[in-house]
Amino acid sequence: ILGYMADGVALLTRKKLPVSAIRVKKFCATTSFSSNKSSLDGFSAPYTLQDGIARTLDSEFLNPDPDREIFFTE
Repeated sequence: ILGYMADGVALLTRKKLPVSAIRVKKFCATTSFSSNKSSLDGFSAPYTLQDGIARTLDSEFLNPDPDREIFFTE
């Protein structure tokens, strides 16, 4: 309801507001998904989720390799 009210106010004032019905709808949408990878025969994850996050943080921020390629984006 808040999103629709913001859309109405924006329409009346002819100003663009940071809140809209579509943004509220996207924010409240379910973002979970399922994967069939775990059902493959013989597949086992090489690292636990916690271990993968720890390894990523370590290699990206704590002990980065100075010779690795770095990609810059806008």
